[in-house]
Amino acid sequence: MWFKKKEKKQIKQQEIKEEEVKQPEKQEKPAKAEKPAKAEKAVKAEKPKKAKTEKKVNEKQEPSKGARPSYRVIYDMSEKVWLIKKDGAKRVIRKVSTKAEATKIAKELSENQNLNLTIHKKDGKFQKKS
Repeated sequence: MWFKKKEKKQIKQQEIKEEEVKQPEKQEKPAKAEKPAKAEKAVKAEKPKKAKTEKKVNEKQEPSKGARPSYRVIYDMSEKVWLIKKDGAKRVIRKVSTKAEATKIAKELSENQNLNLTIHKKDGKFQKKS
């Protein structure tokens, strides 16, 4: 799913580059003074927005340097099991059927490695952070 968003952003960036290439061609044609000014304003307005979104994307992909990773107990509605995951990891550490069992295992792991533990409710909201 995250890769689809990335592909969409790349497509948008390509379209914007194509528009920038087409704009100098439009300026060569005789036109009213108002239209090129509006086009320039639109281009200026778009550039800062892109810079902000790119920063947000980079922040989401890379965990902050100061924050320690933690273990998370999350409910998977499609498989109807509780998952134990480590922040930033793609793979699941363990799948269990009950929340109590998942919490117990995650608590042991977090204490052994001296990391934080975050437990989520079935709906995805935070229940407990330690």
